[in-house]
Amino acid sequence: MRHTGPAPASEDFGCFGTAWQVPSVFWFVGGNDPQRYAKAKAAGKLNELPVNHSPQFAPVLHPTLETGVEALVVGALAWLSRAESQ
Repeated sequence: MRHTGPAPASEDFGCFGTAWQVPSVFWFVGGNDPQRYAKAKAAGKLNELPVNHSPQFAPVLHPTLETGVEALVVGALAWLSRAESQ
């Protein structure tokens, strides 16, 4: 896991939590083919990998989908169990 800091991934997302005064989080789940990522990193071309708004964006379905769903479930369960203990 790596904390990315502020990013323009969804420009308006951060406004919702602030406006509604509720916690919010935006997760990045890597979906690139590991070999393609390693090749781009070695060449110093990570910024050339297609991202979610690109027509060339094609995440590797497995394990990307499973990892994303598991992360969401674990996050939701952690949040809900925290709310129950208060």
